[in-house]
Amino acid sequence: MPKIQINLNGWEDYRGNSTGTLLYVETSRQSAVPVRDQLNENGKGYFYEPNYETSTYGFVSCTNVKNINAIVKNKSRYILFGTRYGGATHPELKNKYLIIGYMEIIKTRDVRTRHIQKFMLNPSKDKPESMNLSKDIAVYGNMRFVDIENAFLLTDEHLKEWGYTGRTTRQLKTIFDKEHLDLILKHLDAAPDMTDEYIATVDEYKEVLEEENEA
Repeated sequence: MPKIQINLNGWEDYRGNSTGTLLYVETSRQSAVPVRDQLNENGKGYFYEPNYETSTYGFVSCTNVKNINAIVKNKSRYILFGTRYGGATHPELKNKYLIIGYMEIIKTRDVRTRHIQKFMLNPSKDKPESMNLSKDIAVYGNMRFVDIENAFLLTDEHLKEWGYTGRTTRQLKTIFDKEHLDLILKHLDAAPDMTDEYIATVDEYKEVLEEENEA
């Protein structure tokens, strides 16, 4: 369950097909669970997506707009969240490509106006990606995340064996068909749901950011 229940008025029901699209997430190197990189540990920005707290992606902040637009256009029902592990608690998984969770999309909304209005209120920030696009789709749905040791290890060998092109890099955006999607979901569903732990961790990070801003 999301920690924060957003107002779903204006959101449209979504009926995707039985496919899952891989989406890369920059993750923290210091937390016990691989939460999004909210403290800019990787030097690629302060990320608020996926937003576990509201069970959304692309609603709270303007991130990966083109990729989310494409996922919705292609009618994938699931987003699979992958990352390159950079933590220290599991050295055997260092630099391995892991699928740490997923989202089943059940609603969508074009939030381009929302993000542009937020930017206009604080124009000192970077311009939102959606400024030059006709649509900025946010997605809402059921999320489930696991700890590191229960993540799905995705390898180049997996991709080749399953008949997909590409390598396990940050740029990989494979669309998995039902057969392989079901294998990944079954693996993740067999592990304890750690989403509440993810939420608790990012809440702690928010407090750190607030203290830094006040200082």
